[in-house]
Amino acid sequence: MEAKKLKLYKLAKYTNLEIVMEAQVQGTGANQAKLMERFKKNKKSIQHQVMALKIVYAFLIFMTAIVPLFTTLQILDGLKFGTLSIETILFGGTFLFGVFFITQFLYLLLLGMLNISAMMTGEAFRWYETLPISKRQLQKLGFLTVIRNLDIALVMMIVAFPIIIAIITQNILLIIISVLISILNVVFVLSVLVLIAERISRVFRGDQVNSKKATVLRIFTTLSYFIVAFSGSLLVQWAINATFDIFLLFSTSPIPEVINFILGLIPFPFAAGNILTLFIDPTQFPPNMWISGLIGFGLLIFLTWFLYNRAVKSMRSVTIASAIEVKSGVEKKAVEDIVVEVVTRSPIKAYRKKDLSSATKDMQTLMYLILPILVPFIYSIILIMSIGSAVGSFEEFDVLIFWSVLMFYQPMISIMITTGFLNMEDGGASILAGLPLYPRDQAKAKLSVLLTIQTVSFFIPSLLFLGSPVFGDYILLFLAWYPISLVFLFTMFVLKIRLFGRMKYKYVLEEVNPKKKTLKWILMIASEGLILVIYIISGGLLLTFYGLVPMILTLSITSLLILTGLVISVNRMFPKVMGKRIMISMREALRKRPLLGTFILLIFYFVFLLAPAYTEFLFLPLYSILPIDILAYLSLFIEFVLGFGFMMLFWLLVVPKSLRLPIGKTTFMNYLKAIKLPGTELKKSKLLLNIILGLICALIYFGSAWLFANILGDYVFDLSIVFGPPRIIYGGIIYGWFIFIIMLIPGIWEEWAFRGVVIPLNLRKYSKTTVIILSATFFGVFHLFNIIVGQDWVNTIFQVFFATALGFLFGYIYIKTNSLLPSIMVHYLVNSLGQLFVNALFYNDVSYALFLIFGIGLVPATLGIIFIYIMTKYVFPKTYQY
Repeated sequence: MEAKKLKLYKLAKYTNLEIVMEAQVQGTGANQAKLMERFKKNKKSIQHQVMALKIVYAFLIFMTAIVPLFTTLQILDGLKFGTLSIETILFGGTFLFGVFFITQFLYLLLLGMLNISAMMTGEAFRWYETLPISKRQLQKLGFLTVIRNLDIALVMMIVAFPIIIAIITQNILLIIISVLISILNVVFVLSVLVLIAERISRVFRGDQVNSKKATVLRIFTTLSYFIVAFSGSLLVQWAINATFDIFLLFSTSPIPEVINFILGLIPFPFAAGNILTLFIDPTQFPPNMWISGLIGFGLLIFLTWFLYNRAVKSMRSVTIASAIEVKSGVEKKAVEDIVVEVVTRSPIKAYRKKDLSSATKDMQTLMYLILPILVPFIYSIILIMSIGSAVGSFEEFDVLIFWSVLMFYQPMISIMITTGFLNMEDGGASILAGLPLYPRDQAKAKLSVLLTIQTVSFFIPSLLFLGSPVFGDYILLFLAWYPISLVFLFTMFVLKIRLFGRMKYKYVLEEVNPKKKTLKWILMIASEGLILVIYIISGGLLLTFYGLVPMILTLSITSLLILTGLVISVNRMFPKVMGKRIMISMREALRKRPLLGTFILLIFYFVFLLAPAYTEFLFLPLYSILPIDILAYLSLFIEFVLGFGFMMLFWLLVVPKSLRLPIGKTTFMNYLKAIKLPGTELKKSKLLLNIILGLICALIYFGSAWLFANILGDYVFDLSIVFGPPRIIYGGIIYGWFIFIIMLIPGIWEEWAFRGVVIPLNLRKYSKTTVIILSATFFGVFHLFNIIVGQDWVNTIFQVFFATALGFLFGYIYIKTNSLLPSIMVHYLVNSLGQLFVNALFYNDVSYALFLIFGIGLVPATLGIIFIYIMTKYVFPKTYQY
């Protein structure tokens, strides 16, 4: 007999593996082919998944035992010190133990539903019917399969609670009672699980039920599944936090006996909790309090027995499913006239209906429909509860909080829904390839669904302000931010198709280009994160310095412009008339359209410039405990290391390897040659000449700055500006000698960017003169970002002007010398040693403006260009002939 049981238990292992696989096949819907390929590549993947799921199940079940732990401790303290009445202790124990049992029920329902419902279809038992196994043994095998699927979790349900009771109370009688109740609870939950799973197995047979009623039922079932998931986790958190509060709440007001009597009569989940509370110290509770608990516990035993028998019957129907189907098919099959009604629809409506119909039969895709709507709404409720002022007023602080929360969820939702709905096209690709499908119609259908979900998800939190005096204000706020939400969605949509759906002559929604999948996903998620960072920083700065209205208008208009570009991009990817237009990659597009490539490059550059400032926040605790003299040196050193490190990462790795600018995929040495950095092949005489040219141009700048400082103001000669020690003063830091170190960052990397990469990139399409103008303009305008670090508007505007003028000089030097080194040298010396020659006092704004425009802008740039022209054209014509 033991050998037979052992044999069935071993057989249950294979049935369990099969139902896990069947559950995944049912859950993946359109992605079944990819799932089967993964199983084929790794034959042990199912076993690994089964073991991993069991461990996760056991851990979650174990975590629920925290509730009875705190409850038992509270009861023991109440009985020991007499701080609580007997009625209060009985009510609190019954209620919280009941919460524990219902939480275990919800978790087991959540964890085992998909696998058990897959088993209840009967597919896993068909091949057993060909073996010499009796129906009774098949029935036992069904129960053993359920147990095998959840064995570790079930063991944890049985032993975790009694072990906690044993550790806390050392009460043998209570331990025995807790073991019996745990076993009874396991049987009850398993029986209910089997019955519900049997119903769900009917619902999710998409090939058998395609009516509208069945579709609504499937959606309702899946929605209920997610509600169970959320309610289970929230219930545990609430019970843990409220254990003490419940006893404290009713300590002052007595609990009526009828309440405890009614709770004790409820079989599940309160009767078992009532009995457990009574057995913690039986001598403390009068006999009349035991009556309802014992009656309720008896009802629980009867209910468990009844549900167990029902579960046995449903299991019997599952394990002999094929025989029943054959019999019913023979008896009920009849010849009937079939009336076929053909309803014509537009391609877009047909695609949309197909997607929604498939989603209702696919648990994974249906999740992408429901979660984007539920998650923001739930967390918005929590947010409003934490900031009560948002309901009754319209304060900027509340706006900023809501802004941050909404922005953080938008990229997550865009990634979720785009991934879910575009992956649906992977199923049946070989069949779809033979049909006259137009990717444009498919894309429109997908976008209509995605836009609907994203819109509902975005606006549903605003309904929380319904009835509030600021409801109208928040509606306007949400409308203004709506384009930002669409930017996230369209960006993800465009990236997903460009990276995975690019063919030679067209783009498709199917994943036809799966190479380097991990890298592509990192790029997509990083792009969404980059947009998020830019919006958060920009929104926060605009709100802080200029107020709510400028922030809303600026970001809304900017987002509308970006959204227009993305819509145009989608329209070009899916033209109305298909033709043999060779598709190029995004990186190749950045090279073929150099202005676009420059714009994207500078956006990434800006983000990497900001990254060190955020990383430096990690050192704030260290700064707060250091003396002021050490703090100056340490903060400057960290600032330089982080800034220079991020620039090295970007220009030496990201630009040549990821963006592949300016010349495409190449070796690192060829990349250096492309940006005109001197190598071993450069003659020492020319290298020395380039250095001399750079030094003389720097001397021209020094002379011009000194001359205009003396003419327009009072020049102050102070060597400590560049040779003194670094020190912190009110309003900032004087770099002193550290300026020669910190200015390596702009001196090297700004030239690397605006001359080394931008000029060769744009020379692919434009003339040298045009490229010098573009490079100088980009260089000057890029200094507008200094506003972010606190520089005022007036100085920034003038800086843009003289930086543009110097940009002409740097670009001309780069073109004429065919080397990046001279412009790096001039730029570095201007930023570092040049500070010694601009230290002047001006007594009116006109003098100051003339100094910035002419003294350190137009005059040194013009003289420098004339000098370089003479030297390369007449003095050393052979050396600089290209």
